[in-house]
Order: sequence, then C-alpha cells, then structure tokens
Amino acid sequence: MKRLRLLTTGRADWNILAPLARALAAERGFDFGVIATGGHLDPDQGLTMAAVEAAGVPVAARVAWGHGTPAARAARVMEGTARALSDDPADLLILLGDRFETLAAAQSAILGGVPLAHLSGGDVTEGAMDDGFRHALTKLSHLHFVFHEPAARRLRQMGEAPERVHVVGNPALDGLAKSARMPEAELERRLGAPLGDRNLLVTFHPVTLQPDRGAGELEGLLTALGRLGEGWTIWFTAPNADPGGEVVRRRIRQWATGRENARVCTALGEAYPALAARCRAVIGNSSSGLAEVPTLGVPTVDVGLRQSGRLAGPSVVWSRAEPDAILAALAAAEKLGSDAMVNPYGDGRSVPRIVALLRDAPSRDALLRKPFVDAEPGHG
Repeated sequence: MKRLRLLTTGRADWNILAPLARALAAERGFDFGVIATGGHLDPDQGLTMAAVEAAGVPVAARVAWGHGTPAARAARVMEGTARALSDDPADLLILLGDRFETLAAAQSAILGGVPLAHLSGGDVTEGAMDDGFRHALTKLSHLHFVFHEPAARRLRQMGEAPERVHVVGNPALDGLAKSARMPEAELERRLGAPLGDRNLLVTFHPVTLQPDRGAGELEGLLTALGRLGEGWTIWFTAPNADPGGEVVRRRIRQWATGRENARVCTALGEAYPALAARCRAVIGNSSSGLAEVPTLGVPTVDVGLRQSGRLAGPSVVWSRAEPDAILAALAAAEKLGSDAMVNPYGDGRSVPRIVALLRDAPSRDALLRKPFVDAEPGHG
C-alpha cells in the first residue's frame, strides 16, 4: 500500500488541493494523510485548519510556523516536516506551487529520502520571488503534474525527464462551478453581510521583487476603487504571508474603515467561488483570477507586475497599477462576452488523471533515481 502524504500551507493551495485530497482519501490502495502548516495554523491568515478538517480527510501532522520573519518560519516548517516524516514515513510527498515554506518542507523530504510529486511547476510570475521557489521545487521533485503544455515545455527545458512530466490541468477546477452555486442566503451568512447590487472581489498580495513590496501598486488600486462610488460593494480578501504582507493587510483595513461599501474578509474558504461568481469582476494580483475565476464565467482585472509572464486567457484584462488605467480595464472587463470565458488551465477533470498517475507511479527507490535529460538543440 502506497503511503502518500500531501502538504498544504494555507488557504491558497488548499483551494487547489482539496478536491485531490478528498479523492486520495477515498482511494483504496493508498495510505493517505495531510501535513498542514503555514497559514492553516496562523490567526493572521484566518486559522484555515478548520477548512482542512471540514473536508473529512486524515490529518497526519500539524506543523506550526509560529511568529517572526519568513526565514524563521521556514526553518520551523523545515524542522517540523522533517519530524513528521520521520515519525510517519511516506513513499511520496505531494506538494503544490511556489511558497517559501513549501520549499522548506521539500528540503526536509529530500533529506529524509522521500520523493516529491509537484503540482503547478513551470508557471511564471516574473514580479514575485515565487518564480525562484517554484523552479527550485521543480528541480527537487521527481514527478510533475503541470497545469498546461507551456509549463510542461519549460520543465523539459530544465532537464526534467519527459516521462515524468504530465499535463493534468488545475485540480481546483474539479467541482468549482458546483461550489459556486452555494445558495445566496448561505453565502451571506458566511460573509456576515449582504451582497450588493454590483459586487467586486479584490485580492492584492505583496509584489516581492519590487523595493516597496508593491505598496505603490496598492495605492493605485485603492485610489481607483475609491472612485467607483456607492453603487459598488467591494469585498477584500486578506493578502498572503509573503514579505510585506502585514503592511498590505494594515493598509487595506485602514482604507476600508468607515467605508460602508467595503468589506474585509480574512479567509473566504468555500465561499470564495460563490462570491466570485456573483461579482462583476475579480480584481488584484492573485493567480486565482487567472487560473480559476475564468471557469466561473467572471472576468478578471490583473493589476501590476506580480503575475507578469503567467499564462492568461481572454477573460483576463491586464492593467498598469494606475487609477485611470485600472478603471478603464474594469470597464473593458465588464463588456466581455461569454465567448471570452475560456480557462487555459484545465477542463475540470484533473483529479482522476492525477489519481491514476499516482496509482501507477514508480516505486520510491525508482523515483529517487532522477535523471537529467539534455534537450536537443532547438527543442524544448
């Protein structure tokens, strides 16, 4: 029986991994458990461990990252994950994306002789340090589940063996449209406030490669939102725990204070797709606006440089982080028709593909013997 462990570090990756976790927990032939860390156990990130527990999947370990700098937190995640995998050995650790704490956990697995299955390698976010973490995770990993063919091509360029790179799509899309059909009364109960006539969902994360961590871009966005008028209800989700995240969080709360049409939510969880589906647009610099929201039939205004280089479909309108440009992009987004709502990140049938690939994956020892494949000149 294969012993699979899945790492989740917070609301962002859990929204993507939850459908996969539920399927793996139900699959015969797998000894499956979740290792939860990062924002899941952090009050500032909404204590989203409750969402993991509500999914009804086995929790193998909880690794608190405490307080302090990202480096201090990463060190605690590395040590705690090492201890968890030592106490509860695994044949494979499944992880996703580009977080600094994910990279820390991956190092623990490698040092313990546990191979890695990595989701979402090969994506690009030129405006954030995430790129470096993501590519480092690719080189540490032994099995790759990517969301689209351009990502697979990049992994082959990086020397990954083609037979270990699988285009599966984004598992967050499996059942996403169904989740969005949450009854309006239930959604408003979870939000703690009624929906407006014209709703806008805003997520802004630090832009970690800019000297000001994106503070200037945030001001441009807030100025634009301030010009929308009372006809709009603006719903903010809190930023992530990247460097500069606390500054962004405080500034958003300060801006929203006293504005009757502004709401700040620490973590939306299962309410996120239901709220997004009822909005005129999603706006900010979160990858969810590019990789998930198009499936809901809602346009996205992607602001600033954080997601530069990431694959985007026709429902995504990019804007400079300047008030006039943002308002013009929002107006353009509202005019998009249903033919623009195409999601290049998958078809909503990713989870069965991943489960089948995990079922047929090579043994732990075979995976650990990782080749480097030199690309032929002129080929990716």
